[in-house]
Amino acid sequence: MRRSASVFLLPFLLGVAPGALMAQDQPKGTAQEAPEEGEEIIVTGQPQRGAVMGEIEPEQQLSPADVRALGVTSINELITELSPQTNGTPIILLNGKRISSFAEIRDLPSEAVARVDILPEQVALTYGYAPTQKVVNIVLRQRFRAETGEIKLGTTTEGGGENGEVDAGLLRIRGDNRFTLNLDYSRAARLLESQRDITTIPSSRPYSLAGNILSATQRAEIDPALSALAGQNVTIASVPASAANGAPMLGDFVAGANVTSLSDLTRYRTLSPATENFSANATLARALGGVSATLNGRLELSDNDSLQGLSTAALGLNAGSPFSPFGQDVTLYRYLAQAGALGQQIRGTTGHIGLTLNGQLSRKWQWSFTGNGDLSITRTRTDRGVATDAIQAALDAGDGSVNPYGDFAPGLLSTRMTDTARAKSQAVTADLLVSGTLFRMPAGDVMTSIRVGGSANGFESRSIRSGVERETDYSRQIASGQVSIDVPLTSRSKGVLGGIGDIGVNLNVAAQQLSDFGTLSTLGYGLRWQPVRAVQILASANQDRAAPTGSQITDPLISTPNVSVFDYATGQSVFVTQLSGGNASLRESVRDQFRLSATVKPFEKPNLTLTATYLNSRTSNPIAAFPTPTPSIEEAFPQRFLRDEDGNLLQIDARPINFLRSQSTQLRWGFDLSIPLKSRIQKLVEAWRASGGRPEDRPPELQALFGNRERRQGGQEGGAPPGAGGDRPRGDGGAGPGGDGPRPGGPGGGFGGPGGFRGSGGGQGGGRLSFSLYHTWHLEESILIAPGVPELDLLNGDATGSSGGQPRHEIKARIGYSNNGIGARLGIDWESGTHVDGALSGTAGGASRLDFGSLATANLRIFANLGQMPQLTKDMPFLRGSRVSIGIDNIFNQRREVRDATGATPLRYQQDYLDPLGRTVSISFRKLFFPTGGAGSRPRG
Repeated sequence: MRRSASVFLLPFLLGVAPGALMAQDQPKGTAQEAPEEGEEIIVTGQPQRGAVMGEIEPEQQLSPADVRALGVTSINELITELSPQTNGTPIILLNGKRISSFAEIRDLPSEAVARVDILPEQVALTYGYAPTQKVVNIVLRQRFRAETGEIKLGTTTEGGGENGEVDAGLLRIRGDNRFTLNLDYSRAARLLESQRDITTIPSSRPYSLAGNILSATQRAEIDPALSALAGQNVTIASVPASAANGAPMLGDFVAGANVTSLSDLTRYRTLSPATENFSANATLARALGGVSATLNGRLELSDNDSLQGLSTAALGLNAGSPFSPFGQDVTLYRYLAQAGALGQQIRGTTGHIGLTLNGQLSRKWQWSFTGNGDLSITRTRTDRGVATDAIQAALDAGDGSVNPYGDFAPGLLSTRMTDTARAKSQAVTADLLVSGTLFRMPAGDVMTSIRVGGSANGFESRSIRSGVERETDYSRQIASGQVSIDVPLTSRSKGVLGGIGDIGVNLNVAAQQLSDFGTLSTLGYGLRWQPVRAVQILASANQDRAAPTGSQITDPLISTPNVSVFDYATGQSVFVTQLSGGNASLRESVRDQFRLSATVKPFEKPNLTLTATYLNSRTSNPIAAFPTPTPSIEEAFPQRFLRDEDGNLLQIDARPINFLRSQSTQLRWGFDLSIPLKSRIQKLVEAWRASGGRPEDRPPELQALFGNRERRQGGQEGGAPPGAGGDRPRGDGGAGPGGDGPRPGGPGGGFGGPGGFRGSGGGQGGGRLSFSLYHTWHLEESILIAPGVPELDLLNGDATGSSGGQPRHEIKARIGYSNNGIGARLGIDWESGTHVDGALSGTAGGASRLDFGSLATANLRIFANLGQMPQLTKDMPFLRGSRVSIGIDNIFNQRREVRDATGATPLRYQQDYLDPLGRTVSISFRKLFFPTGGAGSRPRG
């Protein structure tokens, strides 16, 4: 009855002030504070606070000191920094429980984190997810409160690309009660091609600012009289500059005979757009009896503005025109700089609301409900140029006031051709998970998780392209379910065939009923073997079916002019019109995966983790973005390419497609090493305690930190100077600003738990020296596009993307140092080179072969936690809780080198096209404001 009443009380959350939700003082008469974060007691055989369900051990665990050594400020940055360990986007849990979406916790400051568990893919099954992503479990401090403010400025060392960001947040954590509010605004200036060393790619037609003259008949002579004057057959002639001021004479074109005028348009095109973003994110969590409820809302507005070159005009000049000295009809090709650059504006609005409920059904059963409502609206406006009908009409009429070579009256340029598109998607989802123990076997409990869910999805799109309107209205309803069961077979601790270690198996079945695709099923099974405490081996196999998303089917058709591509068929870089949007003919895909992974932790100190994963994946009808236009791709999808009579590529339809089959096999291995370092303050505290720990013997530096305020708790010195908040010196590093971690006299162990498998050792505080290295070896990457087309080998000469084939080797290395408030983090990424053969099938070699060199980039972040510098904060109290960070991305300004068969770099692959920003530098200042009175929300005895 109590549990039911808690659910009915949920609507009252919206009417309660956040401050009231946090005000939960201890009962009167309580004389002693609750145990501190860093003093968490671990009972042998019992799970840690916030641990995930099941018997699978974490591959890695990070303490607060480990998190500080990463130099991140939020959970969003934390997940990004852990990408080498997670090998992509992981599933996120909070305190061992599901969340409605990542928006719930993305803006939480990293100081609020007590522990991070990184777990293998099989753990996802326990929480109702597919076993294809690693799981990251974020465990928060039990008490934490602070207001945050951050400002960040950045630029490129080559100039341009200036950007800035302002962030403000409010956080209150008290057990299962939590309130967060975060506001973020960012802006980045556009980067023009003229701000980089870009050589203009010639247009497929001879446009220029001054203009070029061609015969009205393709490839014919312009005028025999001009050929006679020039002494050669003239098929093209650049317009003389004097023509802009009056009608030219025939002799004025002799100097430009058979010379194509080219113009620099780099100041009219962007390499990276101007962007502006604003987001507001709020989360309210409340413990209602036996139910913990969380309500999250997020609103995001985004603007993206890019420039796509200039309007073009192909104007016909009759033989009798007052501005044409030629004896026959000709065509003038020119850019209309007077009309300004072509722009493309993308405006986005997204809204999200999420609800999470977690509760217990009994001691061995628990339930979780998540509900989400999402709305996304994207509006795109693409300028296709000026309509030249009025200009052409005036020229045909012989209007002497309209000079085709000069500026036009504003009225002739007033009609612009504009394409518009609007896409709207909305979804309501609900999901209920029940998990617990079915029954007990000699080797342990048989666990199961049962998930049922449903969603209603709507997609609307409307586009106007070249005056033609298209509308799409599409809906999809989904009912889904998943059942997973884990059975322990052997157990060392329970004496069931313990000589071979701990072995368990799992089986999972899932199904989705889609209103538009029918039933899609998933079947999988796995094995867990832990022969000894330090070794864990996991094997799994699964087959799943997936339908294309609603946006992949219904996105509006958008035409973007002047997109740079490399045409392998001709070996030239060209500008084309690119079509993007949805494809209603997409089919479902079927994927079979086999994964074998091993985790080894040979020592407790230092904390070393070795991991290796073998993955074999085969997919039928994979859905993919349209690949780069190699001859093999064009041969398989000729209807997607538009060329003129000379073979020049004019247009690519880049909407998504189904390939016939893809195969991927890879081996990924690596290690993480974390070495604890004792801070200077920690050493002072330990020496003082070793001498007896009497207040009168306290070293002057500690005396300056603690002042005259003393308090005893559990026989250990505690306390902090008034107003110090969470910036009290932390001997073990386990406490964070605004939190309630251990004091400088308290026990070490940032979260009291292991640095690896549960219970295997202590995650100590203080500083950290860390190393990680991960190598991915791609053994096979192939795609069969369509029946009768040769299979693409992406490791040996084929490609689907514009950046070449699949590198066979990829390496990610990270080195970190943090101690005494000073830290640095160096990241190095390297991938091997590839090549793409541009020859048509059935022919030998080709001049359009491209070699893509290997690429190594290094990123450095240096940070100073000023609050950990006692003398500095004593002299300048404002700096408590503050951090200064300097980031340098791509330190050595490296770009990939691309060469064709002659050794030259194609214009499309100029290095500033591949990486417009190059080396970037940023500086940020972040401040945590803590409540006065020292310990934040800590109750006073």
